[in-house]
Amino acid sequence: MSTPSKEDIIRLKITKAERTLSEAEKMIEFDFANAAMNRLYYACFYASTALLFSKDIFTKTHSGVKQMLGLHFISQGLLSFKLGQFYGDIFRSRQGSDYDDLTEADIVTVKEFAVVAKEFVNAARKILNV
Repeated sequence: MSTPSKEDIIRLKITKAERTLSEAEKMIEFDFANAAMNRLYYACFYASTALLFSKDIFTKTHSGVKQMLGLHFISQGLLSFKLGQFYGDIFRSRQGSDYDDLTEADIVTVKEFAVVAKEFVNAARKILNV
């Protein structure tokens, strides 16, 4: 088996992001708001790591992905400020719904986030031309 090319890995990451969006849609359908929030965040995370990988930027933490995305894509105007703000919002929301026992994701917010998460993944796909 040959080693996958950089382009292959980027395509795999974007495909994973899109598949994760589909998982979120199923969670929303059954009103599993916390699970849907998690999947929406991870869809954006996978798209973000594809973007960073395209520039040979590797991080060890989710916070690092957020920081490097801002530095190399948002501040450079490659990804909109709106989507950059959204990434921060979904990052915090997923943290709360996954780790804070007193925080529950709201299904209305999750549905709103689903629309923007899809926009985020599509924007990454467009930037990466895949």
